[in-house]
Amino acid sequence: HLPGGGAVQPLAPGEWSRLSTWLSAQGLKASDLLVGDPKHTLSTFQDKAVTLERVLPLLDRGFQVGLLLEKWQRAGLWVITRSSAAYPKLLQDRLGDQSPPIFYGAGDRRKLDTNALAVVGSRNAAEADLHFARQLGHAAAQQGWSIVSGGARGVDEASMRGAIEAGGTVIGVVADSLLKTTTSHKYRDAILRSDIVLLSPFHPESGFSGPNAMSRNKYVYCLSRAAVVVCSDTGKGGTWAGATEDLKKKWVPVWVKHQADARSGNRALVERGALVLPDADPHALRMEELERGSLTAHELFAGQAADVHEPTVPYQKPASEAPPTSNGTTTVRSEADELEAVLKALTTPMTDKALAKHLGMTTERINKLLEHLIHLHKVEPPVGRMKSYKLAEPDLFS
Repeated sequence: HLPGGGAVQPLAPGEWSRLSTWLSAQGLKASDLLVGDPKHTLSTFQDKAVTLERVLPLLDRGFQVGLLLEKWQRAGLWVITRSSAAYPKLLQDRLGDQSPPIFYGAGDRRKLDTNALAVVGSRNAAEADLHFARQLGHAAAQQGWSIVSGGARGVDEASMRGAIEAGGTVIGVVADSLLKTTTSHKYRDAILRSDIVLLSPFHPESGFSGPNAMSRNKYVYCLSRAAVVVCSDTGKGGTWAGATEDLKKKWVPVWVKHQADARSGNRALVERGALVLPDADPHALRMEELERGSLTAHELFAGQAADVHEPTVPYQKPASEAPPTSNGTTTVRSEADELEAVLKALTTPMTDKALAKHLGMTTERINKLLEHLIHLHKVEPPVGRMKSYKLAEPDLFS
């Protein structure tokens, strides 16, 4: 869709595929429609949905499209079509003529055909699920796999952040506002470092659309070799829709994180054919075995028993994730040590008084440290009736 495009509807993937196939059979390319007389060229093309009344107005917008392409290229976006060698082969093989005719994107296009694990889940996931997703991203990166996800708040971002922290790469399938997203501070540096490639089949300046957000799910799965659903609602939401579509189409194996709640969408997905990950540390998982999709717990792990809880490669937690000492106190010698101790303790939100008791410091001293950390954007100002402090959420790839 173009701004001011009126009622002219762009061709859907299946419609474009029929037109493209017909052109190929005539020894023509799509670009041939932009020269000569397209009405004459298409005079023998018969399709109830793809009519001359639809195609000709779309071709007339060529000049406007050219201006937009120039604008997007200046902003660092690229455009690939189904006929391009850079088009993701894995996705095209799986979706066939339902593959998007065009992908817009930013970043290193070569990463689109790397081995990738899809990680999906709720925007409002529990802390334990976010931690699991982050570790899963870390584990995939350590084994040379990329993470592919939708880039949404919650599980998507957590898994992508974990991959970047471990020196890996991520693929983000964007449902709206690609141009704004790629030029934002949140992603720009990561794109320039080739840590991330973003792509979208939708107009780079389009706003949010529920149908687009739902249809984006299939591209996340079809760019991967296996998928993990960290948490899902039952019968609603994009996570559920994407997982059930994959289970029906059988693009890739779908694994789910074990959830104790009997009402969990993950349990309902298992009833529809999803596989349950053994309850163990994600760092012990072998990506190639997730891809195979039908394994015993022993096979899933790198020569370890199913109840293993130590990672294959020891995971060094960032300071903001490290737990407090076993006796609940920290020996403090300098202000730097004090600030670090506060950050470690705030893995769980606390009031100033609770924090002072936990660290064996005065409330007055704690408040001074908190004020300093708020100024540094490391801690968020207190909110809620209890006036609890918590760690500030960092930029995704800062």
